[in-house]
Amino acid sequence: MEQTLDSTRGFERRDPHWHGSVEVARTVDEVVVLVREYLAGLAPERYLELPESCRGVRVKAEDDIEYWTLRLSQRHASRAPGVDRELTQDLFDHFLHATLRIAHLNRAGG
Repeated sequence: MEQTLDSTRGFERRDPHWHGSVEVARTVDEVVVLVREYLAGLAPERYLELPESCRGVRVKAEDDIEYWTLRLSQRHASRAPGVDRELTQDLFDHFLHATLRIAHLNRAGG
């Protein structure tokens, strides 16, 4: 069980500031801004290390986060040459966390 927890929450340790910021976000718009900032922090050449179908990741609104969470979940284990599986997993983890926070906010009426 501990190994499972480590694999699903490891990004929390790699990026505790971002994780904490998402957890205290009060609105969906704040979460969207945090995801945009995360993406803006990636060097442009890092996008070339993602699976080809995920290289165009962009976030304009809440539904983009859900879309890319699903897309990344389908591609995170890609074994294509040049794909950085760790980067793809990290991106998926961030998007998944944002999706979960948005769902929580929407249930709470925020």
